[in-house]
Amino acid sequence: MSKYDVVIIGGGLGGLECGVILSKEGLKVCVLEQHHTMGGNLQSFTRDGIVFDTGMHYFGSMGEGEYLRKYMDYFGIGEKLKLKRLDTDAFEVLSFGDAEKEYSFSQGWDHYVESLQQQFPAEKKAVNEYARKIRAVSSDFPLYSSGAISSFKISLETLQQCALGFLERLTPDQRLKNMLAGALSMYPGQARKTPLYVHAMMRDSLITSCWRPVDGSQQIADLLSEKIKEQGGEVFPSHKVEEIIIENDRAEAVRLKDGNKVFGSHFISNAHPATTMGMIPEGKIRKFYRKRLLSLENTGGAFMLYAVLKPDSFPYLNKNYFHYENGGVLNAAAGNWPDNVYFYTPATSGSDTQATSFMVLADMDYKEVRKWEGSQINRRGEEYEAFKAEKAERLLELIEKRFPGIRANVQKTYTSTPLTFRDYTSTHEGSAYGVLKDCNDPLRSIILPRTKVSNLLFTGQNLNLHGMMGVTAGSVISCSEILGLEYLTKKINNG
Repeated sequence: MSKYDVVIIGGGLGGLECGVILSKEGLKVCVLEQHHTMGGNLQSFTRDGIVFDTGMHYFGSMGEGEYLRKYMDYFGIGEKLKLKRLDTDAFEVLSFGDAEKEYSFSQGWDHYVESLQQQFPAEKKAVNEYARKIRAVSSDFPLYSSGAISSFKISLETLQQCALGFLERLTPDQRLKNMLAGALSMYPGQARKTPLYVHAMMRDSLITSCWRPVDGSQQIADLLSEKIKEQGGEVFPSHKVEEIIIENDRAEAVRLKDGNKVFGSHFISNAHPATTMGMIPEGKIRKFYRKRLLSLENTGGAFMLYAVLKPDSFPYLNKNYFHYENGGVLNAAAGNWPDNVYFYTPATSGSDTQATSFMVLADMDYKEVRKWEGSQINRRGEEYEAFKAEKAERLLELIEKRFPGIRANVQKTYTSTPLTFRDYTSTHEGSAYGVLKDCNDPLRSIILPRTKVSNLLFTGQNLNLHGMMGVTAGSVISCSEILGLEYLTKKINNG
């Protein structure tokens, strides 16, 4: 391999988007991915002829002219994506404990407010104030506005606003508070730390419009990879980076697992900051900086159940279902698994009416699988398999209560844990959403793109926001360190 202008470590969404942006500007780019498939959390896999997603199940603002679609169009892949818009009247359905009543969220802010006020007629003022505040906070997010911008900084005042504090002041109605906090998975166990801006950005994006990938999210990674290659860049799966070689405070090259070196002028790591620190030898970066990144708290992981259905046995459901056993995400209790559960039927091009599979996701603390962290995929032993089987059974029992008769339609099941997620995506401790943002200590949990190595940058979900929207914003911020923020955002907004 020759020397590149930019070497990108990690072929997840952030790394691939950086590859597209920089190769579009004529820079010689290569993306190095340890797994045999590009994509990170975008990866899909096939079992029994059925496609399942690993991490990117749905996302918002992909309608014509909307925030995320603007970036996808700039990347040159917007019109090529196969997407299905979820039910506009009830794209998310929430249930609580043993209560039979269901609640729902609608798409479009006017529709959302009207629907929520009908469900909570005594709380119309609180619903109006919630919508006003969420939209106001979202509009302050620098990359959310149109036109060129000169700074991506978020004010300390905004960073210090806590989502739970806002909800507590908004209304005494506990069910409404849990409803408003629901269907956003970063909360469980961390409700008192989640910043309001994180809540607001994710909520605004999904209410604007909500979409599922059709036939899997791998298509996004594949299209971005092809675009990099079209623009003269290179993409290398099965190329694991073992070391970032640093001399005189500059990264000179990376050493791969096979011993080969790849040289570059700039380096971008899409890996978790702690994983990146593991690639840098002792003495090559400031001890305090390394210690800080290694001590960052992470969001939790998830246990996932993938079920293959018998043909034509269960309808396709064009909405997401969230169930909270203990009254809501703000009432989550330790040791009461599964507390919060997410269920959906993936969209396929084969049928709009019949589901071929379903997925169930339940939050899981990494400590539950830590005893097996030194093992390898498919070699974790009988105890681990029994552990997964017991968890799967509990999820199936819960889903059967919600959809009576569904178990009889299940042909086969597969499972994964935070360990699986860690090993396939290099996500630290199998964290689902990367570094935990803490409104009580915001500066400690904010990761800037520029590191203490002069030509090494971070990108990905650990910067400001998680999800497709957050990672995309992060890729623009990272690339702006090379290209200039005002220059880049002007080009993006001009199409």
